[in-house]
Amino acid sequence: MKTYKLKINGKEYTVDIETLGDNTAEVKCNGVEYTVEFETPKKESKTPTISRKTAVPVDSGKKTYSPAESAAANVIRAPIPGLITEILVVEGDTIKIGQIVAKMEAMKMENNILASSDGKITSIPIKVGDSVLEGAILINMENV
Repeated sequence: MKTYKLKINGKEYTVDIETLGDNTAEVKCNGVEYTVEFETPKKESKTPTISRKTAVPVDSGKKTYSPAESAAANVIRAPIPGLITEILVVEGDTIKIGQIVAKMEAMKMENNILASSDGKITSIPIKVGDSVLEGAILINMENV
């Protein structure tokens, strides 16, 4: 049992706490016994709630691009989604099949982007730091 001396509005009280439960207490105040109920404040969650819209996949009808299709179309496409880290050619360069033309990072790995055929670079619609999706055109070229 604990005893407290309280002063409320200038009047002194002696309060003895007899028993203490989760939300009640048996107390004696100036010799009179009381059952005290505690209000339980609403606990606020410290963890923020995140709400997100549901992602809807876009169906382009074509999921993968083969090097042969890219060569026939005179383009070099991104084989997987990733971040362009380096471009090793410029407009006007003549490239050979298998030559590394760019580098990209995907899933924490660096990937070399290879020329799918011989040709001359006509345009490079990407720049270092671009995030590209699978199948995005990285380099346009013409046959030599």
